[in-house]
Amino acid sequence: MTLVRSWCQDTPVGTVLVETTARGVRSIQYDARGDEGARQDKAIARQIDDWFRARRHDFDLALDLDDHDLPPLAFHVYDVLRKEVPWGETVSYGELATMAGRPGAARAVGSIMRRNPVPFVIPCHRVVGAGGRLGGYGGGLTTGGALEIKRWLLAHEGVTLL
Repeated sequence: MTLVRSWCQDTPVGTVLVETTARGVRSIQYDARGDEGARQDKAIARQIDDWFRARRHDFDLALDLDDHDLPPLAFHVYDVLRKEVPWGETVSYGELATMAGRPGAARAVGSIMRRNPVPFVIPCHRVVGAGGRLGGYGGGLTTGGALEIKRWLLAHEGVTLL
């Protein structure tokens, strides 16, 4: 059994619940409810704060995504997204599928983005619909507001969509 440590952290898009294991960040969830007094991992919390303050444009965090029942393609697509689509840029679902060596798999990429357990660390908000449309955004939300958060995250990076 994996020991999970979690804490709530305030961000400009609401409170997030950050879960970690000894191997890395396991999940980040919007609309967090949890122990507000839980002790944060200061290095992880600082990276999140710095990203939201635009003091950093990417994350240098170990991730532990093994318990999320993700398809094997997800790990490759997440890796391509993190390495090839920098701060302030967007890519369509179809373009990302092609970049990952799976042309024609735009729907699969959309499903993979929707299941992203660490939104903004794996910057799924940078993946948009064809023609620069906003597209969807799950971000782990179980309530409304997902598209407003995606729009905010993109604006934070200087991206304005039609």
